[in-house]
Amino acid sequence: MRSDTFHLSLFLFVMIAGLSGVSNAQNPGKVEEKYSGKLEVIFGYLDSLRGVHPFIENLCPIAIAEEDHFYVFDLDDSGSSYNLVLWEETGMEVPRGVRAAMPLQFYQNRCACVVSGDVFDNPEGYVTIFHEFIHCHQWNTVEPELRNRLPLAVKQTIMENYMWEINHPFPYDDEKIVNKYGEFISALDKEDTTEAINIREDILSMLSDDDYQYMVWQEWKEGFALYVENNMRNALGLPANRVGRNLPQSRLLFYAGGEAYIRMLLRQNPDLGTDIKTLFEIMYSN
Repeated sequence: MRSDTFHLSLFLFVMIAGLSGVSNAQNPGKVEEKYSGKLEVIFGYLDSLRGVHPFIENLCPIAIAEEDHFYVFDLDDSGSSYNLVLWEETGMEVPRGVRAAMPLQFYQNRCACVVSGDVFDNPEGYVTIFHEFIHCHQWNTVEPELRNRLPLAVKQTIMENYMWEINHPFPYDDEKIVNKYGEFISALDKEDTTEAINIREDILSMLSDDDYQYMVWQEWKEGFALYVENNMRNALGLPANRVGRNLPQSRLLFYAGGEAYIRMLLRQNPDLGTDIKTLFEIMYSN
């Protein structure tokens, strides 16, 4: 499960790194040696996951947080190996367990999977890397356009609240809303489309416009990545990621609801599995 604290800290680290010059990291060659073999394993997982979803083929840079540096590994010209291309100070030690995807200011704003080295310790960690690659694909294709069209995102950008995806004050303490959303997930799990649609209409009537937009954004962005992740887990014989289905409630609730909702929409129109712009538009309008 990904941590909001790590995401918040990581955003600040990247902002700091983007303002500084390239630093003299300690023993970058040793870092490359330490992780080169672990990074090569990614290509083995890629072979095992081919056919699960087309977006899995889109490998991206990986920034490994090691003490107070990011070490950025990127694909070589052949696309068959990761090489260390850049290292940058973070300004402070990055917590173990970081899992994120974001543009790196110090690397021409290229979107990267940002992780700490423990991600390579088990198969679930490698699946997480591909989960973050899905977020990179969203960013590299349709996400900036959708952000520019989403009133909540535009408003928060004007206010310079760049962490709105983390700190939006959704009413998670409103039991009526949260319980109704739980009913929505249950109906989706039962593949009861009619009941799910009716419950969703009830939910929308309870929410402010900002809260509605926030819910849909999280459902689309995180729900889609979780949908692909759980398909990968199924292909590898790993247990499903059931994030967002337990108390206490937070934005993780919409990871679970988004995945279930997307599965329903894809049963109706499988093409939405790759047309993620239209997928968002449908989720936003319903």
